[in-house]
Amino acid sequence: MRLRYGVARRSGDQNDPSGSSLGYDGWTPNDPSLHAWVWPLFDGILGFTGGIGREGFALFDRTTNERVTGGGLLRAQAGATARFRLGPARLEPVVGYSFTQIADFGDSTAPTFRAGTRHGLLLAARGLLDFGPVTIEGRFEYPLALAATDGAGAKATASGLGGGGGVRVALLRTGTALWGLMADGFYSVDALSGTNRSAQSNLRLGLSLDLQWKEEERSATLGALQISVALEDGSPASKAVVQVDGVATQPAPLDAAGATRLDGLPPGPVTVRATLDGYETAEATAGLTAGIETPVTLRLKKQLPKVGTLLVTVIDKSTKSALAGATVTVNGKAQTTDAKGSATFVELTPGAVNVEIAAAGFTAKTEAATILPALQATVATELVSAKKRDPATVSGSVRSARGGAAVQANLEIPEASIKAKADDKGGFVFRLAGGTYTVTISAKGFVTQTKQVTVKDGDQAIFNVDLQPK
Repeated sequence: MRLRYGVARRSGDQNDPSGSSLGYDGWTPNDPSLHAWVWPLFDGILGFTGGIGREGFALFDRTTNERVTGGGLLRAQAGATARFRLGPARLEPVVGYSFTQIADFGDSTAPTFRAGTRHGLLLAARGLLDFGPVTIEGRFEYPLALAATDGAGAKATASGLGGGGGVRVALLRTGTALWGLMADGFYSVDALSGTNRSAQSNLRLGLSLDLQWKEEERSATLGALQISVALEDGSPASKAVVQVDGVATQPAPLDAAGATRLDGLPPGPVTVRATLDGYETAEATAGLTAGIETPVTLRLKKQLPKVGTLLVTVIDKSTKSALAGATVTVNGKAQTTDAKGSATFVELTPGAVNVEIAAAGFTAKTEAATILPALQATVATELVSAKKRDPATVSGSVRSARGGAAVQANLEIPEASIKAKADDKGGFVFRLAGGTYTVTISAKGFVTQTKQVTVKDGDQAIFNVDLQPK
């Protein structure tokens, strides 16, 4: 139930058939109203709403500041409503009846206050966002006119609509009653066409005492979560952070036993998640049942090592046999390949690395590799005899820096007189003699990039390009 008192700023005009007219605007400091909602059906889903208000109205002569005429304007409505909940949000559509009085002054040259009427089919909605002690509310009303009369009782036509909103702040609770204070505003426009034609707009501002009843028996329709979080060895994870998705209120921090509780949850599935530095996120889905406490236990596992390994295999290209004694350098650390032509590097930081391979009598080369956490990357490469020159192979792909989609870019290497286009997957391959080259990458809608590439005979160089959209 909401008891409201406010002020209203009304402005409008009236045109008579004789051609005379009048206009008015100003504040009215007398706008009380009472509105109520109740949801007794289907466990609080369907219900009824109604309200009534009266606005004092007075017309003054702007020249003499004398009161010309005045009276009061009633408005009332009643209808059926429903509640649809989604977490902290709630939507309440309304269908019902609307009654509105609209100011009519008869002859504009000698105005006398009269009240035209509009009876309408009310189509309205109220939306609420509940943030605990604060609730944000929005409203919309459209009265579809069914019948109307002007101030003299003659048949007329009428129209109107309105919208507004407000903020409610909780004050206190006494038993099942929740008391709050609400500040709101509502803007409406109305038109009446009978003997005269009138149009007016109204901005209402006010404060309301808002009273809500919460039935205690409703608690039996809600569920509860009992949450426990432990480490792999079973010890309590009291410093973990717990979050429950899909609910407005989050649980209190874990106690020394790694436990917490959350009450007042609607039935249905919820996801419980626990996080702790150095451990993988743990989560579980539970189905809540009305009136029952549902236990959820989460175990936190230590995160996998954040390093990877690299296996490099070197082969003599001409004989296809393993090349022992080759020097492989990664991140400044060098190893010599064994009889199988292999060298293994451990505890490498994830990311891209350059692999430098050199052997007496062979042309040195550089390969690229990507290190992934807890995984082993492999590089198999062939060295060309220094007496024989093999061209280098340069390959890669072009992608969009926003989303990673392949880009069919144009590529140009002036030093080698090469112009090419990436394929539909953004891939490209060039064969070049050893040397330093400038590669220009361009595409419609993207910022052009220029890269410098240095390769040696027999190299297999890979570089990927991310183009920034314009």
